[in-house]
Amino acid sequence: MLKKNVLIVLLLLLLAGCTTCKVAEAGEDGDKPPIVLDSYAAESVRPGATWRVFLEVQDADGDIYSIITQVVQPGIGYYPPDFTYIKETDREGFAGYLILRTPRDCDLLQEYVEATFTIQDREGNKSEPVNFTLRFDNKSGFGPQEAPEKWQMAANNKLGTIMVEIRSILQDNQDGEDRRPLSP
Repeated sequence: MLKKNVLIVLLLLLLAGCTTCKVAEAGEDGDKPPIVLDSYAAESVRPGATWRVFLEVQDADGDIYSIITQVVQPGIGYYPPDFTYIKETDREGFAGYLILRTPRDCDLLQEYVEATFTIQDREGNKSEPVNFTLRFDNKSGFGPQEAPEKWQMAANNKLGTIMVEIRSILQDNQDGEDRRPLSP
């Protein structure tokens, strides 16, 4: 009886030791955050145009989960964060773009927004943030932004839409009054 109990205890310890090794091994590999290799976005767009943000990302673990976008606007404050979930095929890495639709509001010509992009994997590891400032001007057209030559291939991979509704400070303070649209 004693031999049987000792044998069971030894077997349980052996199994517990193997399980601990596997967990520790997975933890070591799972601690690598995604890396943003490169990024690009136009510095300004016309109100009413669509802003494209290009990102090239790699993850050694192959488990990229989402892109977190935080937009802040002086005079307005922080907009709620936006989460763009990554397709299974892009989990190891991707080169693609996000879009942000801007309103046709001429009062935005005096304003700008700052956007911070962070890539998160399934373990919660986050990349270093990437920051862009978007200014509004009357010089840019309403059509799609031209992607630089380096980003031509990425221009075929739309990752998603940043679901943030930009507004002007004036619009924010008017509490529902009619807005005058920007004429083309």
